[in-house]
Amino acid sequence: MRIILTLFSLVLFSNSLFAQPTEFLKSKTEGLLIGTLFGDALGGPIEFQGHPEIQATPNPPKLWKAGEFINDAELKAATNRIYLREYKHLRPVPEPYAHWSVNAMPGTVTDDSRHKIILLNFFKSSISINKWPQTETDLARSYLQWSKSNTIKTHSGYDTLVNQWLGESYKSIQWILGNRKIGEAYPPERLWNALPTCYGQMALPPVAAIYPGQAEKAYKAAYSLAWFENGFAKDMIAAIVAGLAKGLSLDPKQHTDEQLWIDVINTMKNTDPYQYNQVPWSERAVNRWFRLVDELVDASQGSPQKLFELMDVEFKNTVKWEAQVPFVVIFSCVKICKYNPLAALQLSIEWGWDHDSYAQLLGAFVGATYGPEIFKPEWKLAVENQLMKDYNESVADWISTLTSLREVGKKRELFIPKK
Repeated sequence: MRIILTLFSLVLFSNSLFAQPTEFLKSKTEGLLIGTLFGDALGGPIEFQGHPEIQATPNPPKLWKAGEFINDAELKAATNRIYLREYKHLRPVPEPYAHWSVNAMPGTVTDDSRHKIILLNFFKSSISINKWPQTETDLARSYLQWSKSNTIKTHSGYDTLVNQWLGESYKSIQWILGNRKIGEAYPPERLWNALPTCYGQMALPPVAAIYPGQAEKAYKAAYSLAWFENGFAKDMIAAIVAGLAKGLSLDPKQHTDEQLWIDVINTMKNTDPYQYNQVPWSERAVNRWFRLVDELVDASQGSPQKLFELMDVEFKNTVKWEAQVPFVVIFSCVKICKYNPLAALQLSIEWGWDHDSYAQLLGAFVGATYGPEIFKPEWKLAVENQLMKDYNESVADWISTLTSLREVGKKRELFIPKK
């Protein structure tokens, strides 16, 4: 009788676990999506603007001084500085790689989120036609399809902006699709002069929601879709998606902030299905840049001003959207902020340069790990409203698409590398 009762209890327990994850994962998926959209909108209005210009606007980010250090009071103050800005002060006119509306409102996103719009449309289309597995060629083709979509046709000026935004990408896409006419098409290895960039960091974070808690599957899926990546950026974005998949599976109520972030970071370091760690005479880039994070934060001794000064030196001759820069910026901010998620998010836009690309990536990690509740309702509402107004896209629809894709993925392979 005792054995029967024990087995019955185990069944009830397992059923409760089985029932919980659907809502838990939907919530965490929402967190990832809201977080990355919010981070994009947080940094967009000041992206690549100089400190003097930014400081002249209302409620500017903090300009750190020597002798100021991170402590509990500063962590709280940083969280309180989080503020969605209007674009009218510094960037009133639409720009191809930024916002696409005049005097854009708070919550407006940039190209960092448009890449995700294309990705989610690709997922939705794949589900509707039930064509599996998909390849990087299919994702590349979806960029052309979105550029001719109703969203582009029904918004004044979008047709010009989309062609300016994706001009270089089109040439690589044409090559991938078989065009070899030089001038119209070039090998993807040429894209952005073959630099490892943050292209995938903008586009692929939602892939993690298909494989929550399955780091290796998430890694391989991102790796197989990353047609736009060169060099170590391919491994890096796959590791990032693996880390996000881990974050989606964690319950923030059961761990300290430090435990959560260490779990995510260790997952990124340890997920290496293609054995980059075993390549002779070189160091895996993921490990190299995490080592730099430790070195920079240790040398800064709790001073953001010193940290930013060290990053200025380290990345003096580096394009600020090369893949390693957002990576180092966000994890340095997390570590110097003692793993406080919102303080780190604010600090990520206080160094400068590619503000939105840094904050959107960190926002994805924060949302995936902590869930949507970490963001104020008015922040969530602002980005959702602007997403619908500017692009006819719904976060709720994205969640539904990713949830459906997760179910399909339980039965069959969704993505394979291009042959």
